[in-house]
Amino acid sequence: MAAVEEEKTLQDELSLPILLADRVIKLAQEAESSKQDCSELAKQVDRLSQLLRSAVRLASTTQSVYDRPVRRIVAEVNKNLDRALNLVRKCKHSGILRQVFAITTTADFRKVLNLLESSIGDMKWVISIFDADGANLSLPPIASNDPILSWVWSSIATVQMGQLKARVDAANELASLARDNDRNKKIIVDEGGVTPLLKLLKESSSPDAQIAAANALINLATDSERVRFIADALGIPFIVQVLGTRR
Repeated sequence: MAAVEEEKTLQDELSLPILLADRVIKLAQEAESSKQDCSELAKQVDRLSQLLRSAVRLASTTQSVYDRPVRRIVAEVNKNLDRALNLVRKCKHSGILRQVFAITTTADFRKVLNLLESSIGDMKWVISIFDADGANLSLPPIASNDPILSWVWSSIATVQMGQLKARVDAANELASLARDNDRNKKIIVDEGGVTPLLKLLKESSSPDAQIAAANALINLATDSERVRFIADALGIPFIVQVLGTRR
């Protein structure tokens, strides 16, 4: 039986695009054609690289990082840096050789620059979830077509990584999102919201935190699969105990 591939650490995930960014910048500086466009692209990639480096530092000093959106964003960053790399490679040739190998246009650069700008916005959002005192309701470009996804990410991140009051507020937000909305319930579960809610329920000594987590879990537990997940984590006795004391 083949061994299961071990998931990369978040620091490793973030380090890969930094190396890729360095390659893009180096090739852009060596460009023999479209030099001005390559220079502009290199500046954009450098901005992105600095944000990636900041994220590595924050991830290495933050306990219990909620990494699901970070990994998804980093995967998209890698794709956009690959596009930038392919573009600057075409600029290594000039004159007739350039015509033989590839032709790059200002429109090509503009398209990649726009993608890099989106990645910069995404990475700014990633950094903000490490620093936020409460749920960050700003919208990363990657979730621009689904604002609820961003809201869920921010709330889960706060439940897992925030201070107590912010965690309570975020758990209440998740409870509200899950109430009578099956799509929101699915997003919360798929994006890893159950585990930090269970942790808050079991480990917090704050009644408000326990009640907020219990309410969110109750609102999520409306089908057999989610009930089984909560039961397997021994969450049901805690929910019954917490909500029972309110009566």
